[in-house]
Amino acid sequence: MPVRRFLLLLPLLAAVSALALDAQAQDRRERAAERAAGPPPAAASVAREAAPAAHPRLRTTQPRLRNQDAMADSIRHIRSSTSGRVLSAERMHSNGREINRIKVVDDRGRVRVYEDDPQQRRRRSRRDDD
Repeated sequence: MPVRRFLLLLPLLAAVSALALDAQAQDRRERAAERAAGPPPAAASVAREAAPAAHPRLRTTQPRLRNQDAMADSIRHIRSSTSGRVLSAERMHSNGREINRIKVVDDRGRVRVYEDDPQQRRRRSRRDDD
């Protein structure tokens, strides 16, 4: 009897193995296609923002550098106000404004998402100085 069961299960095991190999091959093809396509758009835009202007007359890098400074300020602000570890930070649009979205893992292991508006913070600090 055990041999008969094994013989009945043999085609099922072969089918499962074939599906697993096909999925593995498809995953390899997708990774190769991603590598051939180049870096993801987000990484490409960060690389473009970090690159200096080719011609000294072109001053288009200053707003980008200001945006990077705003992102760094947002990360410092969130890091100082929370005791968590920063997972990621990204720039996004919300209600026609550019805000920085920062994900933080708190001490309990929960992921918290903070949205920081650097323009709002700058305005607030000016009012406080008066």
